[in-house]
Amino acid sequence: MTPPAAPGPTRRTVLRVGAGLGAVGVLVGAAGCARGDDGPDELEAPLAAARGDAALAAAAATAFPDLAGRLTPVAEARRAHAEALAQEVRRARPDRAAAVDAAPGATSPAPAGSAAALAAVRTALGLAGTAAGSLARGTEPYRCGLLASIAACCAGHVVDLA
Repeated sequence: MTPPAAPGPTRRTVLRVGAGLGAVGVLVGAAGCARGDDGPDELEAPLAAARGDAALAAAAATAFPDLAGRLTPVAEARRAHAEALAQEVRRARPDRAAAVDAAPGATSPAPAGSAAALAAVRTALGLAGTAAGSLARGTEPYRCGLLASIAACCAGHVVDLA
């Protein structure tokens, strides 16, 4: 003769556990969403850097026409980075759209000489690329791709301007 099987959980127990797990999931999800809505978006710093770099490269290209062929593509790329970052902030954080759109366009005076201007742009791009790469490691996949692309572009321009 076989011993009687141990009774399994009752339907009521299964429903209680399921409801409890569902409530925990809702609370965790709400906490994650609330956390993202506090303060500036993580992309606002690279956005400001992109705008500043674009202004610096444009000012240097204007001040030193012999560098215009090398710096104009940098200014254009950094403007494109700024727009892509701003679009992502507007998409993910509509509450920050006004702050992103109201951010003043950075203006940078060109350094005193063409060598100094080139060095300033290279330094700014190096810092921006490193910061974007670091931020990419800890963010969601789409943002990671965007930031990694920006980091790669900055690194490429640093090499090109060397």
